Amino acid sequence: MPYWPVWLQARGMMGVEIGILTAIPVLGKVVFSPLFASLGDKLGERKRLMLLFLASSFFCFALFFVAHNFYALFIISLLYGISWAPLMSFGDNVTLLATRGGNIQYGRLRLWGSISFIVMSFGFGFVLEGRDVGIIYWTILGAIALTFIATLGLPDVRAMPLGRAGRPVRTLLKDRTFQIFMATVACIHGSHALYYGFATLHWRAQDYSDAFIGFLWAEGVVAEVIFFIFGGRIGNRFGAASLLIFAAIACVVRWSVLANDPDVIVLCLAQTLHALTFGAMHLGAMNFISRTVSVDFSATAQSLYGASAFGVGAGISLLFVGYFYELFSGGAFFIMTLLGIFGTLAGLVLRQREKCHIPA
Repeated sequence: MPYWPVWLQARGMMGVEIGILTAIPVLGKVVFSPLFASLGDKLGERKRLMLLFLASSFFCFALFFVAHNFYALFIISLLYGISWAPLMSFGDNVTLLATRGGNIQYGRLRLWGSISFIVMSFGFGFVLEGRDVGIIYWTILGAIALTFIATLGLPDVRAMPLGRAGRPVRTLLKDRTFQIFMATVACIHGSHALYYGFATLHWRAQDYSDAFIGFLWAEGVVAEVIFFIFGGRIGNRFGAASLLIFAAIACVVRWSVLANDPDVIVLCLAQTLHALTFGAMHLGAMNFISRTVSVDFSATAQSLYGASAFGVGAGISLLFVGYFYELFSGGAFFIMTLLGIFGTLAGLVLRQREKCHIPA
């Protein structure tokens, strides 16, 4: 949630500490998301594991209530990160498996997650206005509980269990095409670290109201939703790698604009680029996995995507962006453009190998 750094700041955390604490749950994806997803592929399970990890996430997050120093917050963030690590991968995989028949487009289902983010970020900006930041904690805890309840209604989609013989993580990590894919998404999403970790704090420092900050977050995701509606056609026409290249180039443009602390109109226009910087990246990644990875390895592929983009990319970047933000304030966004450039180059290499199928 974009307001979590505000809660950490209210607990007395400084920029570097906020960067570390927001990075820890994200870095949990690097190790634990592939590990748990591999277990899911071996067992053929999805829904039951999601419920287990959601329950664990709820109890771990509840512990933040009694944490008041960096070390306690660090330990709880680690525990929460381990529990939360595989959930996005499992959720996306359930959706992807349900859409493999071709009657349902992934993007049209995924947009509902984006819509819920819009409601939360935009609406919560008004809720937070003039209120104690402690409400941030209770809102997130409640959202985890609601996610558990919603998951109970998911279809019990399963894949054929791989058993002990299956080694999905090793197979995928040894594949050169998949390696390039992971590097591409790591660079693209890693460039978002400063945005996710410090944009709210930066806009607050510029005297923007919480309501307007909520609007800025929501605006970006509205653009993402629109892209998801039409993105399926774009992906079919240009291919997964091209979507990733579009996303990387958009990152360079977007972070260059934000680094200059633009006026309100330009800032609002820049936020619409979220449709490409995240929307095109995510849809391109799903397109790539659906077309090149076998169903048996699909959950593991999803988790490795999450580990690369949200773990290695964003997680490692978050460890450093707090330091950069303390030094350069909004100018630190210029550093993020470098990752966009690297992502563009990796995407161009991936496009040359896009038609390679990854065997089970």
